[in-house]
Amino acid sequence: MNVKTSDLKGLPSRALRSYREETGQSLLLWAFIAAMSFLTQIMLRRGLLPGEFGTVNTALGVIGLATVPLAAVDLAFVWHLSRKQGPERKEKLEALRAAGPLITEMFAWAWCVVAALSLIIVLPMLLMPRFSLQLFTMLNVLIALGGVLSGVMCRYGGRLRLWAWLLVSAAAARVILSVWLTTEEPWAESGLATFLIAGLITFAPALKPTEADETQRMKALRAVMDRAFLVDLGAVFSVLLAIFLFSSADRIVAQSWFGAPVNNNIGYVDWPMFDAYQTAGLLGRSILWGTQPLLLLMFIRRSQLEKTTAASLDWFWIYLGALITGVTLLEVFKQPLSELFCGKNFASTAHLVPVFAATMIPLGLLQGLGTFALASRRYQECFVLGGCGIGYLLLLYLVGRQPALMPTYMFGGGLVALMIVLFVGVVRWGRKQP
Repeated sequence: MNVKTSDLKGLPSRALRSYREETGQSLLLWAFIAAMSFLTQIMLRRGLLPGEFGTVNTALGVIGLATVPLAAVDLAFVWHLSRKQGPERKEKLEALRAAGPLITEMFAWAWCVVAALSLIIVLPMLLMPRFSLQLFTMLNVLIALGGVLSGVMCRYGGRLRLWAWLLVSAAAARVILSVWLTTEEPWAESGLATFLIAGLITFAPALKPTEADETQRMKALRAVMDRAFLVDLGAVFSVLLAIFLFSSADRIVAQSWFGAPVNNNIGYVDWPMFDAYQTAGLLGRSILWGTQPLLLLMFIRRSQLEKTTAASLDWFWIYLGALITGVTLLEVFKQPLSELFCGKNFASTAHLVPVFAATMIPLGLLQGLGTFALASRRYQECFVLGGCGIGYLLLLYLVGRQPALMPTYMFGGGLVALMIVLFVGVVRWGRKQP
């Protein structure tokens, strides 16, 4: 590990500076939005009736999953165009660079239609208590996709400052709306309405379409029919999908197993335990989400190199240290954090927090390995990781029948996936040796 004590002393300032230079945004902006999101969840947990908070988190998981393909398209353009490639690719790269914003916009609107049709089939499988929840979830998916597109358009248009203000405004609006709406109507629909209304703020830039005729659109479509780009796109999608599923699959499938009423009779559902499970899971996932800026810096540094160097792994080791530190702190402060969310009835949540904390270790390692595999263009590991993520989702959907057992299957599934990815990496390395 190539991290010296003198380097660690200036780490905070270097992290802020590196994050701004590489992303165009301040790390403090990310921290503010994360804090506002955390506060929104606290307000929803305290303001909603039993069971409603758990259902809101299931819906948020579905919404996040629906945005993965669009995020993958955008990242694929950024990553592919930032790589060093031979002079014979110059003309093709220029065509891809010109096609980026138009293709992303075209895909966004096409994916909105596909996602809406898919949700008609998928949402009833989750057994949400009311049809109105399915409708609110579908509307939020469309608004979230528009928000992702808005961020892409602002970046291509050089309006990152505007985008930062929109993100801050939406984050603040969610906190205010979470208090106001849940006070009036303490149902899951109010929680989803919070995200829907706040999402309209970030949706606004997407309302201005890119000016292009049919000839330009066909030219853009021909530009992306490039094998090298499509392989990169597949790898990006596979890794992003896997990272999301390993972090959030359980909160989606939990609804169908222990968050769904039988014959619409809420007496058959252990609502307090469902909320406790989703709250403990949220606290565990916050470790994975909170350490992602470190992985972003590692991804950028490694992507710029042809081969892995000791220096390029600095942020990876720092990420692992932060992951272990986060797990330790969550275990130590499980009671006050649970009480912060749940008030006096925090015992069930505090009981589940340690198992979720332990589960974040293999899932965090998978998140780190996936980011590293993508940055170093280890395509086999990328695609294997995506397949493992889908297998992980199926495992939890088929066997995760009890709140106390679900983290056990998460830990086991994550550990098996980790071993598979490492095995593929070792075999790949062994084949290159003389």
